Amino acid sequence: MAPSAIKDHGVTRRSAFLKRTASICSALVAACLLYAALVSMANGLRLARQPYQFDYEEGNVLNAAVRIIAGLTPYPVPQSWPIVLNSYGPIPYLISAGLIRNRKPELFRPRIISLVAATIVAFEIGLLASGLPDSVLLGISLGAFFLTLPLVQEWAPILRVDFLGLAFSLGGLVVFLRLPRLHFGVPFFFAGALLCKVTFLAAPITCVVILVRGKRWRDLTFGMLAGVAVLGIAIAALQWSTHGEFLFHQFGTHVDSLSWTNYRTHASQVLRETAVLVALTLVGIIRRRRLAPPFLYFFFVILGTVTALKVGSESNHFLELEAALCISSATGVRELQKMNRLPFATAGLIVLCGVIFAVEGIANRALYSSQGVVDECPRAYAYIRDHERVLSENVGALVLTGRPVLLSNPFVYAQLVRSGKWPSGRVEQMLEESTADLVIIGKPRISEQRWSQPALAALASNYHVSKRFACPDAMVAYEPNSPRAAPLP
Repeated sequence: MAPSAIKDHGVTRRSAFLKRTASICSALVAACLLYAALVSMANGLRLARQPYQFDYEEGNVLNAAVRIIAGLTPYPVPQSWPIVLNSYGPIPYLISAGLIRNRKPELFRPRIISLVAATIVAFEIGLLASGLPDSVLLGISLGAFFLTLPLVQEWAPILRVDFLGLAFSLGGLVVFLRLPRLHFGVPFFFAGALLCKVTFLAAPITCVVILVRGKRWRDLTFGMLAGVAVLGIAIAALQWSTHGEFLFHQFGTHVDSLSWTNYRTHASQVLRETAVLVALTLVGIIRRRRLAPPFLYFFFVILGTVTALKVGSESNHFLELEAALCISSATGVRELQKMNRLPFATAGLIVLCGVIFAVEGIANRALYSSQGVVDECPRAYAYIRDHERVLSENVGALVLTGRPVLLSNPFVYAQLVRSGKWPSGRVEQMLEESTADLVIIGKPRISEQRWSQPALAALASNYHVSKRFACPDAMVAYEPNSPRAAPLP
């Protein structure tokens, strides 16, 4: 046999061995991550069953749903009484209302929206990451890994709009990149995302850039006209039904100041959780030397995280970034697979990344527990139920105990007053006259963000601490220093 034939035979055997080993490792990693994802989602379902508010915004969403059921708009006239401020689009409110119609207000059913949407997002990540037939296991692994990320586990069981909007946004991207025959549906997906939360702009901008780069002017024109038509009709209908107040609630309620410290804190958390994803993404960018669609999306998502500079922003503003990293890292893996100079070293590096994913996913599974978090909530909610006129940072407690919501979204109201956009009003008057029977402070260390200066001054002068609880957004209860005088007959 010729030396060249012997050499070729050796290369073929070595390549076959590497390919077989890589397939086995990929299957094992995918199996481990699927297990970790299932355990994490099951734990999220257990957390969602807790009948107490975990996050500040949950109560506002639930209150909006209850208003819809009662035939009221979630976007009333600003400065009317009671004060209701809702900063998100109507879709999450409408779905939540549909799930609790003809039932007592509850958090569990609406929270299912977020859990289901998070699962859909993971599925969409898998579709976008597995661009080639032999990348199915990679897509499964990255989709499952997304569900094990601490940030995802933190927000998935909570009644927020983020995962629902992200599911719509990535759905549009999947249809655009993977289902060209269904391009007519893309504008509806993106409109749905924006009607959940107006910050989901990265995916539609990515599609526009791709069409411009490809000089697909006809598709671009159709997509733009269809998107403007769908979104325009929806906004016009909402403006008409709310007597022109919808756009104020969407854009006029974000007046809080900027905080680089806030952004840096949340961004550093994301970098710690996704270090391997970031490294693989950088490998893909360097090797490709051009912005492929996943990298375009990743770039625009990074720009979109500027919203996390707001004082009131939480780490949920980085959920889309973690999804984008999962998608773009798949390109980095495929670029490593193409490196033929050092096949064993490259294969070893890919296996190492897979092992890290599997170990991290299993280590982070079912990361959160309600033990020690809501233990005193029954006592706190019972205390709130015993009072009539309550001003509370925990709006969910008011809705769940049947108390009237006099001030929905204290943070937004406080920021409007502090910025000078709104004057001090009835909230401050109630505190000055001690006509509020109870005031619930959720987080004393940030009370200056959630209450105006006149409100805090009146609270300090006319109220005293009556109870303390270890309960999310219901830590300190204040009651008037002296009983309120009974009204004259």
